[in-house]
Amino acid sequence: MVKTGDTLRQGDTDTMVFRKTSADTGGEYLEVEATYGPMGDLRPPAHYHPIQTELFQVLEGTLVFLLDGEEKTLNAGDELHIPKRVTHAAWNPGDVPARFVWRTTPAMRTEEMFKTMWNLVEDGKMGRHGNPRPPFLQSMAMMYGFRKEWRLTAPPYPVYLPLCAALSVPARLLGYRAIS
Repeated sequence: MVKTGDTLRQGDTDTMVFRKTSADTGGEYLEVEATYGPMGDLRPPAHYHPIQTELFQVLEGTLVFLLDGEEKTLNAGDELHIPKRVTHAAWNPGDVPARFVWRTTPAMRTEEMFKTMWNLVEDGKMGRHGNPRPPFLQSMAMMYGFRKEWRLTAPPYPVYLPLCAALSVPARLLGYRAIS
């Protein structure tokens, strides 16, 4: 169980601090303060949330968002609301860390998803910021387990849902789990 103040890490530069958990807000929302180090050419996978909205407030540095195929740059003091079902991705294009507040409404199981994803990155089982990497069975198990919170845009959901469902069976048999 995640508690207020818990911190997740990816490598030396990326952190996520839980400011308000689902338990704190009665499931209304989850709020984290995140820091992304410079990402170079790395772009997280485009995704969407079928039920949730997100609010980003940049505190320091710069974040670039890909929203339905168009880039939008946010600097310190800027904020962005992303409605449910809008395809997006965010990254730090700069040379210095970007620090921002990130609110997800409703919370659902997003804190478990973040904890799982960030732990998989630290264990070398997933690429930085959710990029799938071998073994793909781990990614399939996670994507299927959190399909109500997070969906990749490619391949399209009607294609990857049955694929994830089918591959989650051998994934479980081999010891891979959706939740770490």
